[in-house]
Amino acid sequence: MIEGAYAAFAAGDIASIMEIWTDDFVWHIAGEHPLAVDHEGKEAAAAFLDGVVQQTGGTFRAELQNVLADDPNAYSLHKSTATRDGEEIEAWEVLGYAIRDGKVAEIWSFAFDQSLANRMLG
Repeated sequence: MIEGAYAAFAAGDIASIMEIWTDDFVWHIAGEHPLAVDHEGKEAAAAFLDGVVQQTGGTFRAELQNVLADDPNAYSLHKSTATRDGEEIEAWEVLGYAIRDGKVAEIWSFAFDQSLANRMLG
């Protein structure tokens, strides 16, 4: 499910990602940038993903490295890359997932270096 979501994001298929989220889905984004809030609901979370693309001029990529899952939790490790103001930025992040009834109910984003994530999305 998580690998499929990364593949769907890479293909620009946000609708497929929304299918794996519960109706009351929440995505918690930390940091000091315009997208750093709790995105409550599928539409708000989809708008967050669109915002990531917009903030990076379409250059954002998330390269999945690993997934660890056991009911009711999962974790993914990915390397994010983007060009922002002419600067190539690489940031590592772990996403923590709460799984409920076979769907993702919540995601928490944990950047290894929050200052890099802030530059990427700021």
